[in-house]
Amino acid sequence: MISAYLKSAVPYDGAIPGASIAVQTYGDFQNFNPHLHAIVSDGCFLSDYSFKMAPGFMLKDLEDAFQYEVFKMLKKEGKINDAIIENMLSWHHTGFHVYIGDKVYPDDKAGLGNLARYIIRACFSQERMIYIPAEESTDGLAKVIYTSKDRKSRKVFNALDWLAQLVTHIPDRYEQTVRYYGFYSNKSRGLRKKADTDHNIPAIIPNEMSSKEFRQNWARLIALKLHFVPKSV
Repeated sequence: MISAYLKSAVPYDGAIPGASIAVQTYGDFQNFNPHLHAIVSDGCFLSDYSFKMAPGFMLKDLEDAFQYEVFKMLKKEGKINDAIIENMLSWHHTGFHVYIGDKVYPDDKAGLGNLARYIIRACFSQERMIYIPAEESTDGLAKVIYTSKDRKSRKVFNALDWLAQLVTHIPDRYEQTVRYYGFYSNKSRGLRKKADTDHNIPAIIPNEMSSKEFRQNWARLIALKLHFVPKSV
């Protein structure tokens, strides 16, 4: 979805974006909340190793595309059908959300480091957790008090319940939770190392395409894909 989106913004033969995507399964209080954290190039790399910027990300377009791809995947796997898709499309709140943070430029080493650490962050923060031993608890059961990320709320868990909830987010053995795509993929990097070009710094080229042209390109691409959605929608 991200690849198609960026390629529609940089319509050159051989244009390829790059992305590092981490799968997250947890919310603020370790509740099940599947989502993705991604570092994505702000455009596409070209065959001459230059980098063409995209006109700009549009949240609504990405949210719609994300929703479409998830429905498409679930329908292919037999988990949902057209009736369920039609019902979910009628919801006031779709359940799909895309957030785009500020751009991080190549010379911002601290910003790049902070972003990289965030996409693979742990499912809880020890700084926001208080452990109450059983002998100090009023009911004789050990407790964990956990504060939300915005510091506005906190919840109290029995310690064993906290641990039981925590282990549900531990990946299975050999399960990969971080994937690299496009220009950042292992295969792509291996080919560049073999050609001794991996150390080259791409020249950044502004994009002359207007936001209106970009939206038209993307709208045409989406229109070609929406054949699976029920006709009544």
